[in-house]
Amino acid sequence: MPACLCFVLSARAEHAWTAVLVLLLAGAARVLAEMLLGSGSWESGFSLAPHDRQGQYQGFHGAGTAVARSAGPLLLTALVRGLGTRGRLALAALFLGAGLATGPAVRHAAARGESRSVPGPAVSAPPAPDTA
Repeated sequence: MPACLCFVLSARAEHAWTAVLVLLLAGAARVLAEMLLGSGSWESGFSLAPHDRQGQYQGFHGAGTAVARSAGPLLLTALVRGLGTRGRLALAALFLGAGLATGPAVRHAAARGESRSVPGPAVSAPPAPDTA
């Protein structure tokens, strides 16, 4: 959402250097959001899946990317190009709503016992060399 708001502000900047600074800020916000999305999606995609239904869960979870790649360009074009500032603000509200809904949904699934810890690899120390 901060990136969407920065994009709106950049269009209203009076000077080119102000627009460039705002766009750099938008880019940084976007990179941070992508990093948080990647790690959060990975964690929720694996740790919330029941052990006996990993494949089913991953298939459904992965379908979201395909839907986004299919519908995303049309939605973005309609909102950003078609509605201008109002479209960018609507897109920001959509992202905000999805982001705010994710936390409670993950907490609800974890409270129902659907989460599981993904065990890491067992680490053991090598045997000490025999010095005798």
